[in-house]
Amino acid sequence: MKECMSCALMQKRDAGEAPPWDSIYRSEYWDAAHAYNTSYLGWLVLVARRHIESLDELTPAEAADLGALLRELSLALKKHTGCLKTYIMQFAESDEHPHVHFHIVPRMPEQAPDDIAYRVMRHLGLPVSERCSEDDMNALALAIRAELEAMRH
Repeated sequence: MKECMSCALMQKRDAGEAPPWDSIYRSEYWDAAHAYNTSYLGWLVLVARRHIESLDELTPAEAADLGALLRELSLALKKHTGCLKTYIMQFAESDEHPHVHFHIVPRMPEQAPDDIAYRVMRHLGLPVSERCSEDDMNALALAIRAELEAMRH
C-alpha cells in the first residue's frame, strides 16, 4: 500500500501548513476540507483525524461528532452555495485515500442530469486545468469556517 495521502494532508494541517481550502474546520475527531481535485465548487470532504479504514472502527464520540458535522456542513453549503441538498458518499477504497472520509457534494439547482446522484463522481480526480480555482475554494472555505464556528460555539 502507498502512503496514505489523507494522513499526509492531516500532517500538513497539524503543522499549520494547509491553505484555508484544506483546513476549513477541525474538530477533535474530524477535519473538513475542500476536495482538491474537483471542478465542483463546494465539494467538501470530512476526514477522520485518526487513520481508520472502515466505519465500524469509529468510536461512539467520533460517530456522534460525524453526524453533527454532516448536518452542519450541509447547512453551511446550502447557505453559501444555494444548493438544494447535499450528497454524502463514503468509500475509502482509493489507493491514495484508504482512510475513512466522506464526500459532501452540493446538489445545485441547475445541475445537469448527467451529474445527478452517483454520476457526480465524474467531476472528481480531474486534471489541474479543470479544477476549481484556489481563490474560489479559499473564499468559500473561509465563509464555511465562520458559519461552523458560529454554529458550534
